[in-house]
Amino acid sequence: MRTVKIVSAGAMFALATTLPPTSAPASDNRSSPPANIAPAAGDRSSPATVTDPAPENQRSLALSVSVGGAPARKSFLDCDQDLSDRPALITSCDMIHKVGGDLSKMTYDIDMICTAEYSPHTVRAIGNWDGRFVSFTKTYDNACEMTALTGPVFSI
Repeated sequence: MRTVKIVSAGAMFALATTLPPTSAPASDNRSSPPANIAPAAGDRSSPATVTDPAPENQRSLALSVSVGGAPARKSFLDCDQDLSDRPALITSCDMIHKVGGDLSKMTYDIDMICTAEYSPHTVRAIGNWDGRFVSFTKTYDNACEMTALTGPVFSI
């Protein structure tokens, strides 16, 4: 039986850096804090506090697939966009929505017949789904097994 691996802090940072920038990098914007960060009242030396969390309906994930330890292929899935012209992305978003963002519960075609070849495919997803932080890592024996359980989600 395979188990879900815990993503290390370093791996989470590496995946998070694949997210497309929505504003200038923090190093380029030193004059003012981000919109959702405010200094503590009355004391500028106090740590900043978060004033509003990520939107509750945000649905986006940074995805990666590594085959046999090779450098990972990376992509970004943003289910908040209009995906009407991209059926594979619609299916991916629908699959993740059906399991409430818990990628470990995904099944696509569990009756798919796969060979016994061993070509490990390690998939990772990190991001937000309906206001919850999502972090998922799993290694499948081969591409067929990965597709049978995740469908087009990791077809990067």
